[in-house]
Amino acid sequence: MDALGAWLSMILLYGVLVPFESFFGMPRKALYVLSGIAFCLFIYSTACNRLIKSNWKPYLRLLIICNVLYTVLSIGYLIKHANHLTTFGWLYFIPELVLVGIVVWIEYKTYVALDHNS
Repeated sequence: MDALGAWLSMILLYGVLVPFESFFGMPRKALYVLSGIAFCLFIYSTACNRLIKSNWKPYLRLLIICNVLYTVLSIGYLIKHANHLTTFGWLYFIPELVLVGIVVWIEYKTYVALDHNS
């Protein structure tokens, strides 16, 4: 689930928002940073899914932390560039942040449940 979300974010940020920077209002440099982070999260999440078969709690913890940091950075960019963002920019970033928040919540609930199942 996390890898798919990161892949989708990366594709949308790099493949849609960058070419139409003026349409969304977020500067290209910020979009490159966010898409680069999404790419790294995609690789990490995919690698964990394929390679880690047991004791994956520490890897899930790192994934949660990285997703929270991605969210904080995104919010920072939204605040910094609020005057330049178009309605379409807001319509992209707000739902994305909500979805990442839902993913983090699910990951956190899974992380906590691992303590109870041990």
